[in-house]
Amino acid sequence: EFVVFVGPSGCGKSTLLRSIAGLERVTSGAIEIDGKDVTRVSAADRGLAMVFQSYALYPHMSVRQNLAFGLENSGAPKAEIAAKIAEAARMLDIERFLDRKPGQLSGGQRQRVAIGRAIVRRPVAFLLDEPLSNLDAELRGSTRAELAALHARLGATMVYVTHDQVEAMTLANRIVVLRAGRIEQVGTPLELYTTGMCVTSVQTRNGGGRIRGRVLRSARSSTRNGSTSCSRPA
Repeated sequence: EFVVFVGPSGCGKSTLLRSIAGLERVTSGAIEIDGKDVTRVSAADRGLAMVFQSYALYPHMSVRQNLAFGLENSGAPKAEIAAKIAEAARMLDIERFLDRKPGQLSGGQRQRVAIGRAIVRRPVAFLLDEPLSNLDAELRGSTRAELAALHARLGATMVYVTHDQVEAMTLANRIVVLRAGRIEQVGTPLELYTTGMCVTSVQTRNGGGRIRGRVLRSARSSTRNGSTSCSRPA
């Protein structure tokens, strides 16, 4: 499943992701992974891999060394490390960059390396914290498509944080809308499109004007200043 947490800055989506990862202390409730309660299990033992907004690559290491770092620390055999790196590099089309340093790569290429470092660990689930926010609009679009294709190939659970409703609607199998630390809506993109996503809980990129209101089933849009007829987008 590809689950997207969406909401404005400060709504708690990254805190929720970090709680799942074990990087934040949970004060109430429980976190279960594959039916097992991991609320008190350390982050290192949860079998998860996290991809950060800042890429978090070691600048003095080559791409190959960055991919190998976590596996080497866990004591994996050299042959296994080499095989996993080759597989991830082929999957992400970064084979020709393996001997380069991160500083020699574009933003999109560095992001693929960061995702590759998660892939080689073969995690139970991937946690992605606004991984595309540092990319320009055109590159974000192409990288979204690559990420969706990667999810289909891996068949692994991905939990993705964003404040961009376009990313949420195009990537997710299920969307969780948050505001002020609370979950307001949960559903598939089609369900939220049909019922309406809470407009105060999301933001758009590239400026985009917004009017607060709600879409009525009578095909009228109700705002603070009255209502007006409108057609639902095709």
